[in-house]
Order: sequence, then C-alpha cells, then structure tokens
Amino acid sequence: MKVLIIGAGKMGLAITRQLADEGHDITVVDCDSEKIQTVSDMYDVITLEGNGESFEVLRAAGVKDMDLLIAASGDDAVNLVCSVAGRYLGAKEAVIRVKDPEYTREREMLSKGFGVSASFNPDLETASEIARILQFPEAARVETFARGQAELVEYRIPADSPLHELPMKELRNHFHAQVLICAVERDGSVFIPKGDFVLRSGDRINIAGPRKELRKFFSAVGRNAKTIRNVILLGGSRIAVYLSRQLISSGIGVTIIEKDHARCEQLCSLLPDATIICGDCCKEEVLLEEGIRKTDAVAALTGFDEDNIIVSMYAANLGVGKVICKVSDDHFINMLQKSVLDTLVCPKLLAASELARYVRALQNAQGSSVESLYRLIDNHVEALEFTVGANSAVVGKPLMSMRIAPDVLIAAVIHGREVSIPSGNTVIEAGDRAVIVTTRSGLRNPDDILE
Repeated sequence: MKVLIIGAGKMGLAITRQLADEGHDITVVDCDSEKIQTVSDMYDVITLEGNGESFEVLRAAGVKDMDLLIAASGDDAVNLVCSVAGRYLGAKEAVIRVKDPEYTREREMLSKGFGVSASFNPDLETASEIARILQFPEAARVETFARGQAELVEYRIPADSPLHELPMKELRNHFHAQVLICAVERDGSVFIPKGDFVLRSGDRINIAGPRKELRKFFSAVGRNAKTIRNVILLGGSRIAVYLSRQLISSGIGVTIIEKDHARCEQLCSLLPDATIICGDCCKEEVLLEEGIRKTDAVAALTGFDEDNIIVSMYAANLGVGKVICKVSDDHFINMLQKSVLDTLVCPKLLAASELARYVRALQNAQGSSVESLYRLIDNHVEALEFTVGANSAVVGKPLMSMRIAPDVLIAAVIHGREVSIPSGNTVIEAGDRAVIVTTRSGLRNPDDILE
C-alpha cells in the first residue's frame, strides 16, 4: 500500500520501520531536516522536508495517490489538520495519533465530522497491554487471537522448571494441557520447534492455547501466579490514569506514587477510587513506606527510562510478584533481555504494531486474508491469524498429508467457538481461522505455508 506518514519523531520512526519492513510504499514528511535525514539514512523510503499541514507540501508528497495518510506528530491539533487536508486532497484513508483523552472518546465525531478513519493513542495502547498482562501475571507478554478465544503467551523457563530437558513431543502427555510451544529463543537463536526439540531452562518460549488450557499448563509447571489484587503505579502519567481506570473497574486496588504536588491534586480528581501518594518513587524509604514488599504488582510509568529501570529492578529484587517496566527507547529492550525484568512495554512499538494491524485490515480487500499479525522474539518471528477461504489448498486435508514448510507451525485452529491445538489428523475447513507462527515474512494467505 502507498502510505504517507506525517511526523518523523520517535513515533513516526517506529511506524515507518514497522510498515517498511512489511513492504509498503512509504513517504515521510517532517519540517525538521535532521529527522528527515535520519529516516532517509535508516530506511528505503521517500522523504520530504516540509510542513505536513501545508496543501503545497501534501501535494508534493503525492497525497492524492495515497491509500493511507498517518498523522503521527506529537500535537493532536496538527494531526487533525493534516488529516482533514489530506482527505480533502484525495487520500483514501486517514489515521491520526491522539494524546488528549477527549479526542479518544470522540471517535464518532472524528469520523463523521473530520473524515478520520481511525485514531490511535499510544498511552491507551500501553495501559491496555499492561492490564492484559496483569490478568495473566505468569506472562512477559500476552497477545490475543480470534477475538480473545486464543492467546499467545511469552514466558522464560526458570532454572528449576520441570520443562528443563523435556522433549516437545512429551509436552501434552506430561502436563495434560492442550497448549503448543510454537517459538523458542535460545542464546540469540530462534527456533520453530518440532517434536524432537528439547527445552532448556533460560529458553524464552511462546505458548499458544485457550486461556483455560494455559492456566492448566502453568499450574502444572508450578508457575500459576496468584491473582493480582493490588498494584502500585510509579508515576502519575496519562498511562497511569488509563491503566488505573481499567484496573479499578476489574476490582484491583491501585496506589499511585507521584512527586509533583499539582499533578497529585489532578489525579485525586481524575481517580477518586485510587490512593494517591505525593512522594518520590525513586527513593527507597518512600517505596518501603507505601508497602512495595506487600503489593502484588508494580508498574514503573515515569517519564524517565532510567528511573523506571532502576526502581523496577529494585522491586524485582524485593520479590514483588509481577514487575512491569515502561521504556520509551526500544534499545533498552534488547539490553535488558537477560536481566531480572521479564516484562518491558514500549508505547511507540505497541502503537506501531496496532497501526500495522489496521493497515493489514485495509489490505484484506486487496487479496490478503491476514486478520491479525504480531511480531515475537525481537521481531524474528511472526504470528498471523488467517481466515481460510473455500478455495484454499489447505481445506479438507489432514495436516499430516500436507507438505508444510519447515519454518512454519500451525499453532491453533479456530472452528466457530472451538479452539483446538492441531495434530496430524486435524482437518481445516472453509471459514476456520488458523494461527500460523513462522520465521518467514510476507505470508498473505494460508496457502503460503505450503512448500
């Protein structure tokens, strides 16, 4: 697809990388020459220095031929103007980044009044991701497929785990759970495991299955974490506000520690059911006084990555059951893979992934049947959900009779409301949804899994 991205800041750069990696035809516009040069040096995309609100600049960028305009600057008003101007000049679809909660609530107005096809809010995306993880605290990451019927959970095997030295073919009989380990990262190498693959402690694995079966699996391996009942949020950011509302509505108690007194007063007004503490969350005495040793979970959400990392490591070393650390610079994610921090969230990457899913939905009308796509294990693995058409070559045949590519694994098959972990006798029917895990990129329909 032809995509015009307005804004080459951290958010725009993350979107550019995600969509360029998926083969889209990208043009990036920004008025900052250094940012434009950075994009040009890093990616094979067209760049243009100029104001994205300008009709002249938009025309020069070829907006009339664009399938999608993405306004990703840090200013909501600027993004709205870019969207309206772009749509007026011929862009087929327009998506805008928003930070103000008021814009997030007024999606119908944005659509009908301004022609905005969709909006994305990185802070809200991050809060929702953290809320999902806190509902499944064993996981470092949780992705959902088939409208929540199947889940893909990332988990690192600890040293004392019964999974250590276990061959994959013995997994189901050993733990009596209908789950499938579909990707493994070990010492920097990535594997799509087959039956003779032997698991080891330290492996980072991705496990697919229905939530009930995943619970059964984690209970069997002795890692069924207790239910989260109270959470301490470090920093009173917008993410903290969004997250608090979601957690409180789920019956989870929330305490927020924020050092700015004026912000604390705002938080008291915005979140009357939360406990607001005015104090420096980077000071040990404050954390201990507010009960960090006794809380079920901690999420570090300040505006400084270094502070978040340090206090998260401190909480993990104290033995807090679940620790989540927000980082804005995605370079920290690779640097911290071997640390005590197993759950890192990056707002710009989450928002870029959500945008990529929106683009894939637009592509469905152009011959692709991808419903969802998630990148796993530092983007080395893709997990895709396909809707299987009646004319697909995979319909009506047992999987054992197909020549499936060696770098592909069918992780789950969803037939109506029933989720199954496939075996060699599984037969995929027209209308089923299949979750495919692969180290190959560019799959557009189920037939691409065949040799």
